[in-house]
Amino acid sequence: MTAEQELLGLLKSIEDLLEEEKKALLENNGEKVAEIVQQKNKCIDRLSEFKGMNMDKNQKIVSLIEEINTKQELNLLLTQQALDYQNALLESISQNMKNESNTYSSKGNYQKKKSINLIDQSV
Repeated sequence: MTAEQELLGLLKSIEDLLEEEKKALLENNGEKVAEIVQQKNKCIDRLSEFKGMNMDKNQKIVSLIEEINTKQELNLLLTQQALDYQNALLESISQNMKNESNTYSSKGNYQKKKSINLIDQSV
């Protein structure tokens, strides 16, 4: 197997891993994402074997690298979106934990009651 064929195979493996990562991100499967990241790191380490290789003439390699970059950017956006959602959810929960309403119970006793809402209704 030539170095170009080996590189193409490795790049194809990375592309497949990126597709799996995208699925795992959409399914919110953190364990699978962590596993895939480890596999990607191993593949990226192997890429150093091809350092100095002239790839400009091989259009397959160039287009595959461009496709990998596109998929990696998409996965990065999905990861950022998931983090933003988690942060918003945590912020909402923490705000609700601070909100206490002072009410009277059905027996006429004064009590503090925590109001838990996931949607801010204070407008």
